[in-house]
Amino acid sequence: MRNPINFVLIVLILMYGCSQKQAPQDPTVIVSGKIINLESEEVTLFHDGEIANGKIDGEGNFKLKFEGDEGLVYSLFSGRTRFELYLSQGDSIFITADAKNTSSTFEVQGDHEKETRYLVRKRQTETEIGLKYPVELMEKSKEGYFKLKESLFTLSKVKFEEFKKQDNIDPMFVIKEEAYFTYSPLLYDVLYPVYQASFTGMAKDSIDFPMEEVNAKLATIPLDQKQLLNVGCYTQLIDTRISNLTSEILKSDKTLTSEDKARTLAIDSLLKDKSVNDHFVYTSIKSNMEYRGPVYVKEAYEKFMKENESPKYAEKLKKLKDKWEPLGPGKDAPDFTFTNMEGQDVKLSDLKGSLVYIDIWATWCGPCIDEHPHWDELKLEYADKRVAFLTVSIDETREPWEKMVKAKKMDGYQWFAENAWKSDLTLHFMVNSIPRFILLDEAGKIIDPSAGRPSGMIRESLDKYLAKIEG
Repeated sequence: MRNPINFVLIVLILMYGCSQKQAPQDPTVIVSGKIINLESEEVTLFHDGEIANGKIDGEGNFKLKFEGDEGLVYSLFSGRTRFELYLSQGDSIFITADAKNTSSTFEVQGDHEKETRYLVRKRQTETEIGLKYPVELMEKSKEGYFKLKESLFTLSKVKFEEFKKQDNIDPMFVIKEEAYFTYSPLLYDVLYPVYQASFTGMAKDSIDFPMEEVNAKLATIPLDQKQLLNVGCYTQLIDTRISNLTSEILKSDKTLTSEDKARTLAIDSLLKDKSVNDHFVYTSIKSNMEYRGPVYVKEAYEKFMKENESPKYAEKLKKLKDKWEPLGPGKDAPDFTFTNMEGQDVKLSDLKGSLVYIDIWATWCGPCIDEHPHWDELKLEYADKRVAFLTVSIDETREPWEKMVKAKKMDGYQWFAENAWKSDLTLHFMVNSIPRFILLDEAGKIIDPSAGRPSGMIRESLDKYLAKIEG
């Protein structure tokens, strides 16, 4: 059977192409505006990572300028205020809103303004059916979930059909929204048992849900829709299939201990279209490199750079790799300043002469707290060794940090970093998730900018470098 999305895509592109003059396109995109009553002084635009960031003046004015790509949906954040914008190369738009009531005050003027207005109204659909956040849908009972999900997509589809009646709508935007209505309901079904297990504390396999039917649908999704690689629900479904096959490979081959290698085998087995294959190999390498750095993806990175047919992905990975250059082994760590429990200024240089094992954490971070017993055990094990165990909190304020440190009687070096995610430490070491561990040598030089966890293999690194300075 002919794929309906492909058929519509061809027709729309031919129609659109015949009506437009071909000319070199300036890739520069400008997003400016005035949003009053914001809680933050910054505005940030995201798509596949941070794209642009700027200051907001006292009257709510801002301006972002960046090199755009093909038509993409971007997320504009400022504190808890968020908008989705549809932008393409050469676009310029101006936004106005009141952060205290964005639903009734948002307005946009400029390129692709119709598509952006639609996205804002689409997001408002959740509120109209009684949802503050999409995840609330997953908290419902099975019957309540199906009823509310049907309401959500029925109402959203009505708005979409009304939107399509307008003139001069971007044909690729229409294609991607059609894909949203095709694949997003299935993605919700795939995720429901996972969220229910988290909410109820039950095992995922014991959740009452028609997973056989869901998995049968999942097995039929096409894996070659390269035009949909920027549609999140479509790529998440493919990623689910990759993850499922990765687990099967690891179970069937006990000699294969690397999940990354098993994932590569799964990608190559499932995705025969080179563009689609490149996309998922790229996202896998990018995710690992962002968290652990180039050293941990060296083999996969070099293989991709030789074999990929997607220059944009290769360029992005090269830029990311270059950003890690100042964090490579042997590089000096800046002499950051923190405050201790007594409110006194302390510096990394205070710990020179010993290896420094740093734990970047926060009181609200569950995985961080899970590492604490392993951290304490490791400290006792290396108590007579030249290792300084330093925990650095990136909580928004000192109060919850001080309270937990005292309540849990956390001893040793307990330091606090001002400005949380924007602290000098997190910015320099490109910390985008926690817990994050860093290992420095006795001279303050970097051994590993993303070291192993206390619950993992860190002892191998500690023993190796202790032998050098104590031998």
